[in-house]
Amino acid sequence: MRKSISSKAATLIMSATVFLSSLPLSASAESISMTNAFKTLETGITIPADQISSGNYKDTRFNNPISPDFFCADPTAVEYNGRLYVYGTNDHQQFEAAGPDVDNTYEKIKSLLVFSTADMVNWTYHGEINVGEIAPWITASWAPSIVSRKEADGKTHFYLYFSNSGVGTGVITSTDPVTGWTDPLGHCLVTGDTPGLSDCPNPFDPGAVIDDNGVGWLSFGAGKASGGTDYMPGSVRIVRLGEDMISFDSEFKQIPAPYSFEASELNYINGTYVYTYCSDWNNHSEQWDFDCPAPGGCGMVYMTTKTPLDPTSWKMMGECFRQPGEVGFDYSNNHTHMHKFKGKWYMFYHTLMLKHGMGITGGYRSMGVDEIVVDEKNVKIEDKGGTKKGASQNGVFSPYEEHSSAELVGTAQIDYDMTDPYAPIVSAKQAGSWTAVRGVQFTESENASQPAAAELLQMNIDTIQYDLTVTSLDAPTTITMYASAQNGVKNQSSVEVTGKGKYKVTVDMNSAKGFQIVGCFTAANDTPVTMEVDSITLNGKYNIAVAAELTNTREWADGLRNIWNGFSDGDAVYTDDYAVLKYVKADDAIELFAAENAANTNNSPLVEKPISFAASVKGKGSIDVHLDAPTGGLLTSIAFDSPSSFTTVYSDPISNIGGTHDLYFVYSDQGVSMQSWRFTESSEPSDRLMGDVNMDGNFDIADVVLLQKWLLAVPDTKLADWKAANFYNDNRLDVFDLCLMKRKLIYG
Repeated sequence: MRKSISSKAATLIMSATVFLSSLPLSASAESISMTNAFKTLETGITIPADQISSGNYKDTRFNNPISPDFFCADPTAVEYNGRLYVYGTNDHQQFEAAGPDVDNTYEKIKSLLVFSTADMVNWTYHGEINVGEIAPWITASWAPSIVSRKEADGKTHFYLYFSNSGVGTGVITSTDPVTGWTDPLGHCLVTGDTPGLSDCPNPFDPGAVIDDNGVGWLSFGAGKASGGTDYMPGSVRIVRLGEDMISFDSEFKQIPAPYSFEASELNYINGTYVYTYCSDWNNHSEQWDFDCPAPGGCGMVYMTTKTPLDPTSWKMMGECFRQPGEVGFDYSNNHTHMHKFKGKWYMFYHTLMLKHGMGITGGYRSMGVDEIVVDEKNVKIEDKGGTKKGASQNGVFSPYEEHSSAELVGTAQIDYDMTDPYAPIVSAKQAGSWTAVRGVQFTESENASQPAAAELLQMNIDTIQYDLTVTSLDAPTTITMYASAQNGVKNQSSVEVTGKGKYKVTVDMNSAKGFQIVGCFTAANDTPVTMEVDSITLNGKYNIAVAAELTNTREWADGLRNIWNGFSDGDAVYTDDYAVLKYVKADDAIELFAAENAANTNNSPLVEKPISFAASVKGKGSIDVHLDAPTGGLLTSIAFDSPSSFTTVYSDPISNIGGTHDLYFVYSDQGVSMQSWRFTESSEPSDRLMGDVNMDGNFDIADVVLLQKWLLAVPDTKLADWKAANFYNDNRLDVFDLCLMKRKLIYG
């Protein structure tokens, strides 16, 4: 017997005619209304699995990076109307101007990118803030910092500070977090010539905050002041902002930040001002005069005070976020923003993660976010680093609300129409393009409040498979992967590599207890090769993301992690939800600990009443909705023929869905577009007599004969209800359905 839909979902479905959106669409958007909706065309055709694109740059297993399509860095954020808006340096502008395989030198960047979220995993792309048009006097726009406040006119005003290259700090303002930005000054807010400011070589990388008294503060500064040293460069400044937020109401005071390099940021926590900055690349342990561990090179460091204009009051607290290269990413510069949203603290940052998915070598950055632990009472921040998995979902993503098609976690081969930044339109670049949303809750799990934790047991290692993406290759060659067991035995296997692309290599480990070296490689004839190890699969079952670049073009040996990397007992070397490679000191080995059963048991009821998928679409073709993977189980499909305008199309009734799933919207043809979507209570009966293709009210041998004639393309053969023969439940009719139909007729 089908179980009942949760009361929350039932209320959402049954109480509204037109559902509220988690992101309100603008007036120009084609909002979904069932009043003028059309039922899907009857095609019986779904998109073949081999046509579904694998050209996604972001790994479908991860929530990081935030954007699956755009390079963006130096994050900042502000909350507005229940959504978190995140802004960053538009590295994508440099990428498009300079090309994919050159160093990122930032000089082409004169815009910022905007994204927003309600749940920290599904993000809406709102396009660019074109700072170069708003403030034509700028040299470049980097590293923004945003604050907001409600003012006397009843409106929320946003103040977006940014680096004008390395020479100053500018500001633009708006009463909307996405549009309407203006330049209130016509020049920089801060430069080296600003009255009262001295000995600050690079007055850029602003960090702004408004404290609980409504007072605004601005920090900035980099370079080495006259008389400064590597240990104490002396260039960081803080100032109290005027009531208008675009002037100054105090002297400029120094923040004595040791090894300061760049990336200023301010927070206000429990009556305390928190200053965060990126340290330089020096060995900080050579001189460190504070009662906390010295930070790593290019790590994020924080200091606190109650009186920010007193340089002697700032207290060193230590590192709060590690250099990306120390936690499994490429080494790169570091810039963070710390923010509390929906009761949880998050650290935003950037890595070079997306460029590897794209298969390029240029140093273009992508923003990520992870949850962090902040002790608000004592104003202490846990020191950790970023992860590929990223933040967990914060809140319920309801399918019964209207969602922008650009609110997503992943894509493959998608174009964006940003005519309306509040209602972006996504379109397929090719047949099989797709978009995805994470964690869509159709019904609530009956045991959601008591998730079962998988027990990890130590296991021997039979095989290790390397999933490789070759990004650079001088000539065809043979790549040999090596894995050294804990007893020093080196195991190996090879693959012929003919060009760029994806390859797999499986090494037999002979039931080893652990690794000395998880992986390294050679190329025949020392052919120069650069490749990405996307993931490793142990014992044919446990897949662990790696995303590490290996190359033989550097002076030092390249390989995955090994026992000589300085791990402490119990340290995780590589990890996933159901498996972890962990260093065991007693064995001096990296060993596998994994769950015997990695299945996700989710005891969720099905929806009580049938629902339909409805979407505002344009083009001629179809959109298939798959569960949990681009080629996962088919939930439903809509087909349409509306090449010139958007129209709302809804699917046949769906009843076999419940729990929480990722949804993948797969587009049948180039140019097929979607603006928004939701699920709604179906107005059609879902009961059909399976097998009754002639719709005479009975399922008998006449139906079997009719289907067989239809499959043989006998002229003038028509099925009154073709879906009554869809026994294989793949929305297409073939010999498999005929076999199942015969079985059903014989055995019941």
